[in-house]
Amino acid sequence: MEDLGGSATVIPAGGERAPSAEPHRRHLARALQVLGTIAIVVSAVTPAASVFIIAPVAFLTVGTGTFWAFVIAAVIGVGVAYSYSELGAAFPIAGGDYAIVARILGKQVGFLSLVLWMTLAIFIPSSIALGIGTYLSVIWKANPNELGAGVVVLGTIIGILNIRTNARITGVFLVIELLALTIVTVLGFAHAHNSLSSLTSPHLFPTKGAATAASFGVILSGVAIAIFSYNGYGAAINFSEEITGHKSAIARAILWSLLITVAAELIPIIATLVGAPSLHALANSPAPMTYLLKSLSGSTLNTIVSLGISLAILNATLAIILELSRIVFSAARDRAFPGPLNGVLAHIHPRLRTPWMATLIVGAAGAVLTGLSSVASLVTFTGVVLTINYGAIALCAIVDRIRNPDRERPYKMPLWPFWPGLALAGTIAVFYKQTGHDDGIVGMILAGAAIYYLVFLLPMRKSHWILVDPDESEAEAADAGT
Repeated sequence: MEDLGGSATVIPAGGERAPSAEPHRRHLARALQVLGTIAIVVSAVTPAASVFIIAPVAFLTVGTGTFWAFVIAAVIGVGVAYSYSELGAAFPIAGGDYAIVARILGKQVGFLSLVLWMTLAIFIPSSIALGIGTYLSVIWKANPNELGAGVVVLGTIIGILNIRTNARITGVFLVIELLALTIVTVLGFAHAHNSLSSLTSPHLFPTKGAATAASFGVILSGVAIAIFSYNGYGAAINFSEEITGHKSAIARAILWSLLITVAAELIPIIATLVGAPSLHALANSPAPMTYLLKSLSGSTLNTIVSLGISLAILNATLAIILELSRIVFSAARDRAFPGPLNGVLAHIHPRLRTPWMATLIVGAAGAVLTGLSSVASLVTFTGVVLTINYGAIALCAIVDRIRNPDRERPYKMPLWPFWPGLALAGTIAVFYKQTGHDDGIVGMILAGAAIYYLVFLLPMRKSHWILVDPDESEAEAADAGT
């Protein structure tokens, strides 16, 4: 068994602490302020890429019901964000969702959550990077899969750098993409072709035939897409071990990230639906936002905005790789993988203090998938997986208050259990309306994860899948150095 150096404290699912004989010292650098965290998190959400790449899938699927799908997803997001805020401050661990789920719902369920997030670590960067071909084509026409794979590789290389450097890079790119969204918003509202009633009375626009009313069930099916579009505001907990200051800073980063995300996406989407000269053409265009920009402003502005969106896609890919590589790093530190692989993936660069091996693995897997996939298939599947994960976090926020009423909570959400209850009910309803194809794929992934857990991790439970308390491990390391 390889020596990872140092010592740690293990927290079982029920919350009791027990000493571990297994060393686990793996410390990230605390060099990230709240503002820098928000810059990375909102960049990972990437409002511009969400509006220009993910929202068009909703236009095609639910028409002007996209408005209601994004509103419903925002309401669910408030409940999830409050749940993330309370739990993230109580469990400030780089593993994020899976680390929380394992400590509250049990290590078995936590491992299933980990596997879903590792799936997302491959799918999310790919689904965003694939969109760059559409917008970079204004100056360079190339294979979109090859371009997307190149973006993932570049994002991976940058992602190995110091976390403070990455915060600065993502912050600059974020300003550029918010400017691009501002242009879309101004154009849409300044050239309004449709009334707001076209949004409140949603319709579908099939390729052939007249528009038809969109039912509530159809709109719910599009909420998963909107959930994916907003996804990322909870990622602040993945940087918990790098954020300076009080643990409540994690909650502030999450809540501000959600607020910025919803405003930066919902307002331009409304402007797009109001300003489109033809909603039928918008919904059925292979590049709806390009159609809008050319219709309302001409090719010059379309070129400028498209180049800004290309930078936003690179920024998003970088930020997402930063976030998800921390999950893989944390899982390796918790010994979720076979033998020496844990030591490799939990390795921190001695100078940069970043999980560089986990970053390389996430980037390599994402680059391969990007070279082989299409945007639409990745978006719908990823939305289903995120819906399940959000439901699990909301459930944890309810269960933990009941089981552990005396737990120290650096941040407590208002109106508990209303918000997590609302989020849980919303995610269940949305999941029920998804396609059997995507649900079936998720089921197969979870079945494989369950088999791995029962065959490998459970028999090796004394040496593997040991949940580390990074706070105490870090304190012990500091004491040892004095």
